Amino acid sequence: MKGRVLLSWVVLIVFLWAGKEMVVAQSTGTKAPGTWVSSINIQNIGTEEATVVLNFYDASGNPVPPSPYTVTPPIPAGGSRSLYVPTQIPGLSNGQYSVIVSSNQPLQVVVNSSSTNPSTAGAYMGIQASQVGKTLYFPGLYKNYYGFYSQIVLQNVEETDATVTIKFYYQRTGQEAVTVGPFTIPKTSSRVFALGDLAAVPSGNVNGLLSAVVTSDKNLAGIANIWSSAYYGEYSDYNAYISGSTVVYAPALYKNYYGFVSSLTVQNLSNENADIRITYSNGVTETKTLLPFQAFEYYQPANPLLPSGNTNGVFSAKIESLNGKPIVVLVNIENKSKGLLASYNGPSDATTSTSCPVVLKAFYGWFSAQTVQNVGTEPTNITITYASGQSKTFNNVPPNGTVNIIELANAGSVLPDGSSVSAVITSSGQPIVAVVQENSDTRYVSTPGDYLLAYTCVAK
Repeated sequence: MKGRVLLSWVVLIVFLWAGKEMVVAQSTGTKAPGTWVSSINIQNIGTEEATVVLNFYDASGNPVPPSPYTVTPPIPAGGSRSLYVPTQIPGLSNGQYSVIVSSNQPLQVVVNSSSTNPSTAGAYMGIQASQVGKTLYFPGLYKNYYGFYSQIVLQNVEETDATVTIKFYYQRTGQEAVTVGPFTIPKTSSRVFALGDLAAVPSGNVNGLLSAVVTSDKNLAGIANIWSSAYYGEYSDYNAYISGSTVVYAPALYKNYYGFVSSLTVQNLSNENADIRITYSNGVTETKTLLPFQAFEYYQPANPLLPSGNTNGVFSAKIESLNGKPIVVLVNIENKSKGLLASYNGPSDATTSTSCPVVLKAFYGWFSAQTVQNVGTEPTNITITYASGQSKTFNNVPPNGTVNIIELANAGSVLPDGSSVSAVITSSGQPIVAVVQENSDTRYVSTPGDYLLAYTCVAK
């Protein structure tokens, strides 16, 4: 019906920066260093134009102007819109916010954030209303682990206060390390739990490698941040999990590939042991039994059987729970020569179509690379179709093989310079998964820093 706005789809943005120095002392503030700004990248995956409304909330859960803010013009079906918060949300003061995005059409949303002093960046997927829960899982957390630190950001999505506890586990042994809390998160508000502020949480190169399970009496949404002062400063984000799967994928893994390396962390979400197997795209396997709720990190350069170097050092993996226990996967990517860091959630929903809310070509110095993994049993043709109308097809991608779509002119990108658009990636018959990495070589040349960020495309 024309003129009617049915706010049927809701996406939560757990933490958003609108241009503010974020090194703050209060418990609700982030400890990740830098002066931060964010962009909200919205993809309409529906069949009609989307009327999108943004509501901003401060750390106490109070709505702030210009809420409610209607994105204009509406976003056409299959289209996208990127909103740079400091300049394109009129009337919003500098600060840190959580956001609820509502629409009459289904959406996918990615939040990109970047800082100065140090120059770092990170990305995470907006959390659908169906992705909140009373138990959240964080596979990879760090407290002074070779200089890496983490914080958990939780948003109470209900209208009454939430009581929250956080149980940490040692990754190496799987034993419980400590339980902290209970904490109170006021209604509709968000709170940051920096591991460096939690004195009871163990620290260091041995004990500071952790995972966590968050429990609450109210529904929560959550993300985790990771950072280090190494190089020029490093930073990444990933989404919390509320459930797991028996099969998960890692489309982009590296071993000394143009300076890139990766680690793959698997977490058991069950209160029973999980027997897991990792099968890399070259056929190499690793197996382990994870204790209840244990996470374990596999560092790809430490496996001598994996390929290495600028030609062969990029590959994928399939991760299985052999005895049916739910698992989740976190992948961290680091460039050891430049000091770049990014994280992505291992996808488990494989279909013949996946949505990527933002891809870039020469956009204020940024470009993206979409890595697509054929997780089926037969070769397949993979096509990327951009919201701006262009498309490109890659034929006969083998089972467990990948294609890397790099948005640079010298890599064959079909996008015009200055593009910031969404994309849909489809297969001619086999299931696929995909992740997107964004980077800025040009910014690195002028101001060295961590300009790498990543997110996982969503099964459509």
